[in-house]
Amino acid sequence: MPDLLDRADIDTALASLPGWSYDGEALVKSVGVPVDSRDALAEAVAVVSDELDHHPDTSADDHGLRFRLWTHSDGGVTSKDVELAARIDQVLSGAGWDSSSEG
Repeated sequence: MPDLLDRADIDTALASLPGWSYDGEALVKSVGVPVDSRDALAEAVAVVSDELDHHPDTSADDHGLRFRLWTHSDGGVTSKDVELAARIDQVLSGAGWDSSSEG
């Protein structure tokens, strides 16, 4: 079971995860995605999530998708969340999505 990261560890991880932030409980990133591309992106993220056996909370809004990562069973951010954030970024960079933060 991964250990919870403290705030200093989270800040260090965020330095290598452009566009990600910490909301006091989880790592979050909003990605601009056209409506007709959201299902494809969500499916691509689901594939890497399944590989890691760790899944984000994903929601849609007017601008695109929002990913929220935290390890529910541990009650906070762990190394699994940081790893998944990096893998989501790989998916985004390979797909050419507009990964600018929307909020």
